Amino acid sequence: MKAGSRILVALTLLLVASGDVLAQSSVDSRVQRLEETVQALERRIASLEAQLREQSTPTRAAPGKENWRKLQNGMSEGDVEKLLGSPSHVSSNQVFISWRYDVPSVGYVEFNAKSRKVESWIEP
Repeated sequence: MKAGSRILVALTLLLVASGDVLAQSSVDSRVQRLEETVQALERRIASLEAQLREQSTPTRAAPGKENWRKLQNGMSEGDVEKLLGSPSHVSSNQVFISWRYDVPSVGYVEFNAKSRKVESWIEP
């Protein structure tokens, strides 16, 4: 092989190797950013779960049927909490947020998950 061909082959191999190094560096950087994002999301989930636990802690027993009968579609969560107190349990999905009141018997209030307004309820 001629010297010029050897140099050309050596330069080609050098370029390929440096491209692999650059590609690996880019991958490492992306992995590190993804790991940081996952850690941030895990912290946010833990914070939101703690807020939900605090919100789910009842502050007083649910009042009698007279207050349940004051409920109206479209009421806010704050309005319902003023009327009925804090729920015994809160659950949610993409469509509804459900508040359960356990005292003296079980009653439910369901909110639209997007508008957070009352859509239905079942008196205890």
